[in-house]
Amino acid sequence: MVKEFFVLQNFRLEELLEEMLFNEKARGISQKTIKKHQKFLKLFFEFLKKEQIYFIEDVTPKSIRQFMLMKLEEGCAETYVNSHLRSIRAYFKYCVDEDYIRYDRNPCMRVKWVKERKVIIQTFNDMEIKEMLKVAKKLTFFKPQKMDKQHTGYQTKFTNQRDYLLLLILVDTGLRINEVMNLKDFHITNKELFVENGKGKKDRIVHCSPLIYKEYIKYKRVANSFFEYNEIENIDNYVFLTREGKQYNYILAERAIIKIGSQCKIRKSLRISPHSFRHYFAQKLVRNGTDIYRIQKLLGHASIKTTEVYLRSLNIEDEISETVNFSPLQTL
Repeated sequence: MVKEFFVLQNFRLEELLEEMLFNEKARGISQKTIKKHQKFLKLFFEFLKKEQIYFIEDVTPKSIRQFMLMKLEEGCAETYVNSHLRSIRAYFKYCVDEDYIRYDRNPCMRVKWVKERKVIIQTFNDMEIKEMLKVAKKLTFFKPQKMDKQHTGYQTKFTNQRDYLLLLILVDTGLRINEVMNLKDFHITNKELFVENGKGKKDRIVHCSPLIYKEYIKYKRVANSFFEYNEIENIDNYVFLTREGKQYNYILAERAIIKIGSQCKIRKSLRISPHSFRHYFAQKLVRNGTDIYRIQKLLGHASIKTTEVYLRSLNIEDEISETVNFSPLQTL
């Protein structure tokens, strides 16, 4: 009887990285995730080179743990170190799937996640939200005195109206900022927003106040006048635009929100950012007695576990326990 031996080639670490990233792109993984994997894996490979490890077969659980320990000693948060491990796992999973290494030679199998500290997130209260909305609305009453290209009054009117609408949507829907930035004109109706290709490439419908559609119409009237006068065309039909007619982005949106927040009496312990409104939205749902399954759907979480972890991070433990422990059978 003749035995067949299958000898696996020992590949260099960098050799398979580009192939893995191309595979992720082909699978429809988000560009953000792909860039993160590329960044973290390059850092990992640089560490391995210093340890004189160059080939995938030579990577051991110990070398991965040493890398994670180094990141912790550098002062990196546990969540950030786990993000590195997530990228390393993705790399070696790809190597196993493509038969570049045997399943039992995957060094990640015996590497555990770093235990993460419980972080309590504080978010806005109703008074702070009301004040921010009041300030943002007041800015929309701005009346330009002159209309010519030497005066920026109409730019100010347009940007103020835009940022007020942005604030309303964040407060009322709890959408992720990228989901808001990707809204197009045909995604908004008088009672719903259609989130197309949200996180995880999923679509969903989110209900909203009729006030949002009312302010959207006002904003579009101001925006159309501004762009028509300046001969700028909105080719992609995005709702939120810069003064140059380009798609608005996270950095600009965050600046606008911080600017509004700086004019209000917000507690210094709070971080003013687009995501803080998502925390506020989740907190309001819990306090209104919404069950965890409904909250999962509204927040657009793929897993109920994600929703539970998300809610546990808010500083309203008693109310969260009731929400998380909710069972439909108990109401029958």
